[in-house]
Amino acid sequence: MKFFLNIVEWLQKNFRPPSAFSWETLILLSLFSYYMALLASDIGFTRNLLLNLAWIFLILGVFWGTTATNQLRIGYDEKKEKDGFPLSPWITGALVSIYIFGGPTGEVSKEALIYWPVISAIIAAIPDFVNDRLRPTKPPLHKRQNLVILFGTQILISCWFQFYFVAQDWLTQYPSLAIDDFSQSAFVTKLASSESVIPRGELLLNAMEPKLAQQLNAKPWSVVERSLLQEEREKLIDTVAQQAKQQITTVEEDNLWGVVSGVSSRSAGYNLELRAVWQGPRALPQEYSQTKTCQIIQVPTTTNSPNTQPGQPPTFISRFECEPVRGWGIDEPIIANDSFLQ
Repeated sequence: MKFFLNIVEWLQKNFRPPSAFSWETLILLSLFSYYMALLASDIGFTRNLLLNLAWIFLILGVFWGTTATNQLRIGYDEKKEKDGFPLSPWITGALVSIYIFGGPTGEVSKEALIYWPVISAIIAAIPDFVNDRLRPTKPPLHKRQNLVILFGTQILISCWFQFYFVAQDWLTQYPSLAIDDFSQSAFVTKLASSESVIPRGELLLNAMEPKLAQQLNAKPWSVVERSLLQEEREKLIDTVAQQAKQQITTVEEDNLWGVVSGVSSRSAGYNLELRAVWQGPRALPQEYSQTKTCQIIQVPTTTNSPNTQPGQPPTFISRFECEPVRGWGIDEPIIANDSFLQ
């Protein structure tokens, strides 16, 4: 029993407000409202009302308490009568931003960070627009320039926060941008990362390989040669490319990748060169590309049918194999001389 009495005595000593009209009272009201909201968790309106009151009491109490604390002023010097730069508006502004833009589960949204500097500037400017009697007034002439600088700098910071989130959204929808050269950028710095970013062109070409194998591997040689004709080949590549884009995780960047092809003769077959061309924003005016080279080789069938007549010429089928994707840089012309024209 004595232990609990000591706890109550300690709480009264450390948390008892010096007077009813103090910032400590507002903090205690905030805690009390939050505790009552937990007890009323089954009642929607009552719980929301108590939670809102808890936030309002907390914001007012923190603003009052931090404003009265000289330790939260940068450059404060009592001897030299320097008021210093108060941090209270930015501490309070952070709470207001979380209260307005925070989610129901307590997560901090990007809007809370974007609007935090502007909300803090408004809080910092309130004493210049409201007098001691809580009546609106015009700010003094010597403070108007400071207000312009205050709002200008905070709006600029908000714009930079907004630009950061916009850039992150770009990198989410256009991941290949992260591989580009930012050395000439005036405001973007590329930091070293342990995670290697693979251009979408490589994912696209790798997804196309098994689908092309279904069409060109172990097929009669005459059918394969017909498929490699320019018009038929373009239809085949376009169809397979669309199927591959649907297979991989879809992002906005996929619309900026195009696939071109070229064919050249080789011993006992053909070389099929697939090139994924990046047509999106880039540091250089030239288009970037990645290449996958595939070999289509003519091989005789190995079936031993009893109906095969002696001296009958063997039938040939195709064997389709591809090399790993290579390259990521300035696009070069696809196979210059498409030797498979007919």
